[in-house]
Amino acid sequence: MLKHKKLIIACLLILLPLLDSLFIPTAFGLQWHNAKSMYLLSAYMMPIKLILVTIGGFLLASHGHPHYDEPRVWYAKLFDISFFILAGIQFIVLAIISALYLVVGTQADDYQQQGNISVYTSDVGAFGKATHYFSYQCTDKNGFYTLTPIATLDWLGSFTFSEKANTLIIKHDDHSGKGEQIKPIDISGFGCKY
Repeated sequence: MLKHKKLIIACLLILLPLLDSLFIPTAFGLQWHNAKSMYLLSAYMMPIKLILVTIGGFLLASHGHPHYDEPRVWYAKLFDISFFILAGIQFIVLAIISALYLVVGTQADDYQQQGNISVYTSDVGAFGKATHYFSYQCTDKNGFYTLTPIATLDWLGSFTFSEKANTLIIKHDDHSGKGEQIKPIDISGFGCKY
């Protein structure tokens, strides 16, 4: 019975980090406080996932069947080998991502928040074109938020934004020689229901 519990724990330690990384939004889709906090939480969880997968792999490797002289059925061997390979692949990927976070740092500066307006800038400094995603954030009394997209804008250069009289005012300078520009966006249709 102890061997079965050990196997179940090993499988959970391998599968839960995989599910969080592949199929569910950041940190199991929690959406608490704001997008930047959730991004940082997911970045800080990378080494924790790495430790969990490592422990799961060691538990799986130390999991033997109780009767060593009896042959194991083919599906039990396949199960163990499949999970061990899955743990190995996860270990490599999580170790690389954790090392990159240590060397390069996180992209937390790509998230900005002022009042109910949240901005995420993607592809900063990459070969592609940077894009700014402006969203309206509503937070309930327990701290959980929802984001409603307002606008998606191409690279603005250095920019600031504020909310005045149901208008999102974006001041930006894309360094194209035009100087500071102002881009107003009507947000009168956005609001929180709770």
